[in-house]
Amino acid sequence: MPRPKCYRILLIDAYDSFSNNIASLLEERLLTVQVVVIKIDQPIPDLPAFLRDFDAVVAGPGPGHPQNASDVGLIAQLWRLSDDHLLPVLGICLGFQSLLVAFGGSVVPLPEPRHGIVRKVTSTGSSIFRGLERIYPVQYHSLHALLGCHQELEPLAWDFEADNRDAEQMADGVNPDAILMAAKHRTKPFWALQFHPESICSDEASQQLIDNWWTEAQAWNSQHRPQPPAHLFYEQGSKTSFGSVDPPVDGGGLGNLSSQQMCRRTDNGDRMDPPTTADALPYLVVGRILPLNGLKVPNIWDLLQIDEGDAIVLDSEPHQRADTGSHSIIGCLSSTTLKLEYFVKSGKVCLRQGAYQSYVDLVGYDDTIFGYLKAFMEARKATGGDPHIPFWGGLMGYVNYEACLETIDIGTSGRPDRPDISFAFIERSIVIDHQRQRLHVQSIKPGDEDWVEIVSLKLALNVPSTVPRSVPTDPLGLDSVVIYPDQTSYKRKIRNCQNYIQSGDSYELCLTNQATVNSSHLRSPWPLYLHLRSVNAAPLSAYMRLGGMTLLSSSPERFMRWTRPTTSGASKATISTVQFRPIKGTVKRFPNGPNEPAITLGQATALLSTSKERAENLMIVDLIRHDLHGVVGSGNLCVPKLMVVEEYATLFQLVTVVEGTLINQDSTLSNVPSLTTSPESSPGTSRSVTPSSLASSVGHQTCRRRRWSGMSAPVAKSGIDVLAASLPPGSMTGAPKRRSCALLRQIEEGKPRDIYSGVVGYMDVGGGGDFSVVIRSAFRWDNDTTYQMGSRTKRDTWTIGAGGAITALSTEQGEWDEMVAKLGSTLRMFG
Repeated sequence: MPRPKCYRILLIDAYDSFSNNIASLLEERLLTVQVVVIKIDQPIPDLPAFLRDFDAVVAGPGPGHPQNASDVGLIAQLWRLSDDHLLPVLGICLGFQSLLVAFGGSVVPLPEPRHGIVRKVTSTGSSIFRGLERIYPVQYHSLHALLGCHQELEPLAWDFEADNRDAEQMADGVNPDAILMAAKHRTKPFWALQFHPESICSDEASQQLIDNWWTEAQAWNSQHRPQPPAHLFYEQGSKTSFGSVDPPVDGGGLGNLSSQQMCRRTDNGDRMDPPTTADALPYLVVGRILPLNGLKVPNIWDLLQIDEGDAIVLDSEPHQRADTGSHSIIGCLSSTTLKLEYFVKSGKVCLRQGAYQSYVDLVGYDDTIFGYLKAFMEARKATGGDPHIPFWGGLMGYVNYEACLETIDIGTSGRPDRPDISFAFIERSIVIDHQRQRLHVQSIKPGDEDWVEIVSLKLALNVPSTVPRSVPTDPLGLDSVVIYPDQTSYKRKIRNCQNYIQSGDSYELCLTNQATVNSSHLRSPWPLYLHLRSVNAAPLSAYMRLGGMTLLSSSPERFMRWTRPTTSGASKATISTVQFRPIKGTVKRFPNGPNEPAITLGQATALLSTSKERAENLMIVDLIRHDLHGVVGSGNLCVPKLMVVEEYATLFQLVTVVEGTLINQDSTLSNVPSLTTSPESSPGTSRSVTPSSLASSVGHQTCRRRRWSGMSAPVAKSGIDVLAASLPPGSMTGAPKRRSCALLRQIEEGKPRDIYSGVVGYMDVGGGGDFSVVIRSAFRWDNDTTYQMGSRTKRDTWTIGAGGAITALSTEQGEWDEMVAKLGSTLRMFG
């Protein structure tokens, strides 16, 4: 059977948050195409020579202005290629604007930017619009392009204001009556689109444009480039060898080690490296399953006599949902529980167990904390647990916002006395299955059957009281003083956000602020949490005391969950499903006050169906698809729920579900699709090229996975890879993510968000994981408590974050009201 050709398309990424969606669209529609992704500032000494190995180029979207060299980088060089180095190019959004500017056109601001808006586009029906006279794509742009007088470019499509007057979002009435949406060069193989065909809400006709462009590109190549590029051919379904892979990692740290085997910190504070666990056997889960018999999370807390020390409860009991709130998890910590802490400021990982501590060098773990976490969990796998529950044991804890920023190279400075990432390795746990009304008492600690039996007996013999003893009986918050954000300052920040959106630097900016609650005496946090869960029930609530930090959370938003890998078929491929549930779009249930009737679901749905609310959600959905595509590759992602209204205690929210499938081919996983491989890797997944691989990729057909530096580390893709690639949560940043986060650091005046906007959850020894976004929450640090003037009485200080997505359609008062409403849902805890 003849082998089909593997065509190669180069995608130049202008640091956008939708680029991987473009790569996926290309590969899914053009089945014999492999996409290679590079950044606009990639150092390529000889671009024409580099391009000889490609069949076409896509100049991608991004923030900024086409006349700013740093915003377009390599894209500007495409339009200056000499005739003997020409190849087909498709510009999208910023790429479109760059083409127009390069050939005599100009770019001016739109009076009212369009981001996440679906509008009718009318074409000439020619060239790549053949058979596509009317399409409905999503637009993301603050600038629009005007044709010059040199007539080198031919217009192909327009957005006419008159065509959109009957559209759902109505005509904006401010922008020009006609806005250019597509163009082509009359003699060179250059085409460009202002809109985004890759968006989840762009219609099928918009995506058909990709097919038409590729047909024209191939026709041009056959006539002008008779000598095909020197790239590989492949057989459908065949594997590509990635060369040698390093042996499995040893886990690099503390495992089933006694305190005598660990290293004690020396008196002078010298670093001591931890022992390794290269020969550690898999953990075995031992446990008992009991009927729930009416036991509630507070009852179990009381029966176990959990004190004021470290404790972790991931609590779905107050607002049970089959999709997000079916289990509650109580991590049973002790004085010997292993703690893992990471500090952004120093870049150090500290392992603590009782009086012992040691430090881990991240060299050998991809130089990242998530590389280490992946290796840590790889060395601590378990078997024998009940497959119906999501947690058998593992790491439970948090990643704060500043640690999230580090994953996208946004500089920040944490405090040396506060960990930015903190996890406890939970060996003993209790899981409540709310759907099956079962209680699981389990341990992965060797020889721990006695503990399982003792706790099971205690829970089985106790009849729950009507009111747990830890529920507060005294009024809460009578002496509390709330310090709200300044309204004038917050509205000024809203205007700053909209100025950046107007200039094209961002599509959406998720602005936040903080309120503080001070009281005259130090309150026990558990009763406060019980009050919070009663007045603001949420499916992803959490109580956590860890590393000197206390978190009381009533979050409704899952960040991401991934399932335990399962083996499929004779190929021994392992499959894991990853799910995101972004929330964007909010209305109050009681807009007229708590004593007035709540609005209905139908009313809330109507309010959340406006262009503004849907655009907020859509931008984050497209951003999450980009993040997820970057790990799972093309063809492995779906959106089973798009913008569905869900009801919570105080708010209605607009929710979307995005899912991806991680497929690893075998136990050695040497053929895992990856964005960090060289261009000659197997087809079907978009790729990124590292600077060191660029030179060797030109004219060579080698194919090798990027190796982890130093010591070996796992190469299989797991949920932890998706977690690292997707932070910070897009619902807390805006888009494009990297530029938006940098702008928000300036707008928010560098004030740390801390654990607010971060994530909290677990990584399971069975291979799964689940994290929620830290919103609707209050937190305090032990070293944040202050003493009253002239006395030794401690004051309690709690911090509550809240905010909203600022778009071009936002109003200052509307955004202020939304932020205050979100604060109010948590402040109710204090009375």
